[in-house]
Amino acid sequence: MNRKKHNVLMLIGVIILSILLLVWLFLGTTLEEEGDPVVTPYTVEETS
Repeated sequence: MNRKKHNVLMLIGVIILSILLLVWLFLGTTLEEEGDPVVTPYTVEETS
């Protein structure tokens, strides 16, 4: 495999890895916000 083709494959791999990392972080934060009863406003209003 020549060097130019190797660099293109490396760049594509890094881009895909970055997108997957951002999706994972975004899904993790949204699930954590939905699952945390202390932060959600409706539970705070119910208890007060």
